[in-house]
Amino acid sequence: MMYRYLAVLTVFSLLVLPACVNGWGGDRNVTDPGGSVIPPRGGNDPDPGVADIRGEFLAAVNRARAVKQICGNTPYRPAPPVSWSGALATAAYLHSKDMVRKNFLSHTGSDGGSAGERISRQGYPWRTYGENIAFGNPTVSSVIQGWLVSERHCRNLMNPAFTEIGAGYFIGPFGGNPAARYWTLDLADR
Repeated sequence: MMYRYLAVLTVFSLLVLPACVNGWGGDRNVTDPGGSVIPPRGGNDPDPGVADIRGEFLAAVNRARAVKQICGNTPYRPAPPVSWSGALATAAYLHSKDMVRKNFLSHTGSDGGSAGERISRQGYPWRTYGENIAFGNPTVSSVIQGWLVSERHCRNLMNPAFTEIGAGYFIGPFGGNPAARYWTLDLADR
């Protein structure tokens, strides 16, 4: 019964919570306004929360992109495969960790920063970016499927402008589950 409740709540949340591209979920490209990039923190995937899902996550996203998808009422042709970026994965992981530690779910970080700012902090010189977030999904497969039934999240997954991804999760309390996963997927192009 608890899993059904979590599944319904997760799907509802995915339909209500839009993915942000340029902060508003549109299809516009985002350009770096000042060109300033804070040097990367390390370069290795944090573990756990990234390293344990890296291969599975990349394969699942590329499987979704390999076939025609319907995002809302808009058909999308197959999109080229994406590659993994450690910098994007670190930005995603740190955002998931921030959401758990500060008890919130938003594309805006607890410091007021955007996904683009978080990505830049990791040394990724993006031309365009997008972000999907979710909570409660226990597996990579379930979070990808949830995003595919949400129009804006699906559009991010199928956007051919994105060439690299990074994803991460952090475990924290949600809906009575003390060990729910908070997911972040960052998509971008240099």
